[in-house]
Amino acid sequence: MSPDVLLLTSASLGFMVLAAGAYALLYAAARLRNSRTLLILAGLAYAALALDTAALVLATPLGYAWKLLIVVSALAYLRIPPVTWRHLQRTHREEGAHI
Repeated sequence: MSPDVLLLTSASLGFMVLAAGAYALLYAAARLRNSRTLLILAGLAYAALALDTAALVLATPLGYAWKLLIVVSALAYLRIPPVTWRHLQRTHREEGAHI
């Protein structure tokens, strides 16, 4: 892998993590404030992550196993915020029952 391709691939992987973080934060804020606008922005952040994932898989010389890991990670990122939100709701609901 040439230095230019390495830097571009690294930057793309960094953007993937940044987009995943933006999606998670916007999703949590949307649920907390019951905001449709923030939920749409969360969806756009995830769409950016998905496009970046496609670019990584299609345009980089990474090995098959790495590309598979990237795709699985992108799919996991989609599910983590909703699952975490439900867990927090359940935890706080149960906590309120003991007071």
